[in-house]
Amino acid sequence: MTAEERVQRLVHHSASRYHRHTKSLVANYLDTNIIPGDGDYLIKIAIGSPPVDMYAIADTGSDLIWVQCESCDICYFQNAAMFDPQKSSSYKTLPCNSTICDNDPNMQCDDDTGTECEYFYTYGSGSTMSAGIMGTDLLTLDTSKTNCVFGCGIVQDGSFDRNAGGLVGLGGGPLSLISQLGPTIANKFSYCLTPITSNSTSTLRLGNNPAKTGSVVTPLVTQDNPTYYAINLKAISIGQDEVEINKDIVIDSGSTLTYLDKSDYSRLEALVMAAIPEEPIDNPPLGFKICFEKKKGVKISFKMDFKLNGGDVILVDSNFMIEFSKYVCLGIVPSEEEGDPMILGNIAQVNFEVEFDLKGKTVSFTPTICSQNHGAILA
Repeated sequence: MTAEERVQRLVHHSASRYHRHTKSLVANYLDTNIIPGDGDYLIKIAIGSPPVDMYAIADTGSDLIWVQCESCDICYFQNAAMFDPQKSSSYKTLPCNSTICDNDPNMQCDDDTGTECEYFYTYGSGSTMSAGIMGTDLLTLDTSKTNCVFGCGIVQDGSFDRNAGGLVGLGGGPLSLISQLGPTIANKFSYCLTPITSNSTSTLRLGNNPAKTGSVVTPLVTQDNPTYYAINLKAISIGQDEVEINKDIVIDSGSTLTYLDKSDYSRLEALVMAAIPEEPIDNPPLGFKICFEKKKGVKISFKMDFKLNGGDVILVDSNFMIEFSKYVCLGIVPSEEEGDPMILGNIAQVNFEVEFDLKGKTVSFTPTICSQNHGAILA
């Protein structure tokens, strides 16, 4: 897959994913590599005894951990071997009378067996899904093993990265990897995204991170859905011009684009148009609102200042403009309806170390060359 095809896949994935938001043992730390895939960020994990190595999509916007299982009825093609629970000596199915199965609206008792717990999870607008049987087994990250609850995927449908054998939810809900590890990682994790078109490896760090200078620390805002990590966005400025916003925005490593309320987007669009002298093209592709022809020598000579409670996060052009072979497009778009959740996508997060302290209820942004520091990364 070419770099441009990878970006196009991400944009389609981002638009579909946006609909989901409108619905509603480790000593100090543990590191695992993250690499850009064919449209997602992937981390290396292993499941079972003996461990089966695979890459999985890392996603802060969801909770469930699941992998494709050998017995699947409908599967997407994956490059690596699937997990076979019958070959793992430590695998157990999750009883349907368990607290987890009882309390999760996406789970129910298997009608056939009456004992196993079935799951059914959808992503985006509902066109992407995974369903199967819940179980427990050893999850290996680096050299550390922990017993975790996860889904054994029997039916998968939609757009999934063929380099991935499953998905690891990193959200705030009870079934996410972060919540399952909980106190063993001090309720902290961090990542540092490299550009999706690069082949650079970075690191997802689960646990404490050394203190850094130049960090902007802002409070996490409690949401009705515990999965989502949100912060208050006070304003966005370009130079001396400012758009006041003062609304919550969800940090989502699995969404490519940044979404703003329609009214806020319209005012920001006016500032962008004033800062770029070239005329935009008619009928921008892929759902973008503003695109410019590269052959006209369009130059982006300004930065965007995202003003948060606690400080300002400065975005360079590669954090808000997306390049194609012929065009360069604004990677910020309006929400479908006024009042829909706003989303800070992964392009805006590239080359920032983003660290979550869930006990302290804060998130920090530190400007970093992520390909050099191997600081942390997600989907």
